[in-house]
This record gives sequence, structure tokens and C-alpha cells, in this order.
Amino acid sequence: MVNVQLSETVAAALSAQAAAHGLTLEAYLESIARSSPSQRSERLSIEELDRLLDAEASTGPSPSGSFSRADLYSDHD
Repeated sequence: MVNVQLSETVAAALSAQAAAHGLTLEAYLESIARSSPSQRSERLSIEELDRLLDAEASTGPSPSGSFSRADLYSDHD
């Protein structure tokens, strides 16, 4: 067994997440530890989402692998 020191707010947040999943805190932490990183869903903060969207919405040439308007409407006059 390992003891980990957590702040009260982190412990309360983890306990709430465990309860929302219908698990004890210990069972919830074990399920997180046993899951692969691809199975975990990490939520982006609003700031991180804004930064990612701003990066995608940049002006200038289209990134490679994207389609031009002409490519999309090649079957239209």
C-alpha cells in the first residue's frame, strides 16, 4: 500500500468523481491506474481550446493534406 499526500481540494474532487462513477475512492483511483492513456478522456480548458482553435484558424496557405475549394467542387461548373 502507498500513501499519497493530496490537498483537500484535490482529494474532494477525486472523491466526487469516484462517487459520480459509483465507486469508492480507492476503486476509482485503481481504475484510472489500470486504464491505458488512450482510454482516459482529458478535458481541455477553455483557454487551451481557444488556443487550439486559433492555431487551426490561421490565415495563409492551407496545410498540406487539405482540399482547396476547386478540389471540393470539381464536379460543378
